[in-house]
Amino acid sequence: MTHQAFEGWNGTIFAYGQTGSGKSFSMGGTKEMPGMVPKMCQDIYKKIETIQADSPKVKFLITCSFLEIYNEVRTDCRTS
Repeated sequence: MTHQAFEGWNGTIFAYGQTGSGKSFSMGGTKEMPGMVPKMCQDIYKKIETIQADSPKVKFLITCSFLEIYNEVRTDCRTS
């Protein structure tokens, strides 16, 4: 899937389920056991390093946003 991001595709991860079922842990994980988001970021930045080693003038813009709904309260986070 990482290669598709470099072709301009957007991606979505949707975690839905009962409270306490492990959604937040699966997404974020811990330092010892990273979840999907840290692993995805690591893969993307490794790919950028590889591309920039061959083409140092290539620029990248990475945008990521998170949305969490907990107890009917919405929390947003957006980074670039």
